[in-house]
Amino acid sequence: MPIRPRVKNLSTPGVSLFQNRSIQIGCLLALLFFAAGCSSTGQNTVRQPFQTKLSRFNSAYVEVKSTVANPPERFGEFLVQLESRIIADLRAQNTFKKIYSHAADPDNTAEVGILVIVSGVRNVDNFDRIMWGAMAGQAKTKALVEVRDRKTNELLGSAEIEGASSGGSVVAGTTGQAVDRVADEVVKIVVQNW
Repeated sequence: MPIRPRVKNLSTPGVSLFQNRSIQIGCLLALLFFAAGCSSTGQNTVRQPFQTKLSRFNSAYVEVKSTVANPPERFGEFLVQLESRIIADLRAQNTFKKIYSHAADPDNTAEVGILVIVSGVRNVDNFDRIMWGAMAGQAKTKALVEVRDRKTNELLGSAEIEGASSGGSVVAGTTGQAVDRVADEVVKIVVQNW
């Protein structure tokens, strides 16, 4: 008769492996992380604090520029998306009475200029996400936002912003989501200094 090696039972005696509560929870957490990944985020670092409340101004314009040396494909679309998203969100927050798009109306009469200068992009497009899934990582967009009094050209305040898409899963976000997080941070800065 052959001798069988004894396998040590790691679970509680008399209980199957998946009936052990801690193993169930561990498997569930691993599955959730794989399916959900990490969420999209945005953060800002104030470079020059605001000394003046923006609520004293009635109108503003939003202008988005780029200093990215080798922009990814469709980058122009992302800049348009960023500008229109900032304008829409500022209107939804009932901040300025009138908000202009500098691209659509460069000769506007706004009192405050909100200039967003995109300085870096880590592009993850739909093709990358489908081909590489979680291995494609997070899309990221970096920008500098400056708010200026248009009459005096005085810098009222500025901040560095970074937006990142969700990552770590097959269904994570792309560069468009990172751009949306930058827009959220720009609006957050304006609202905090309202």
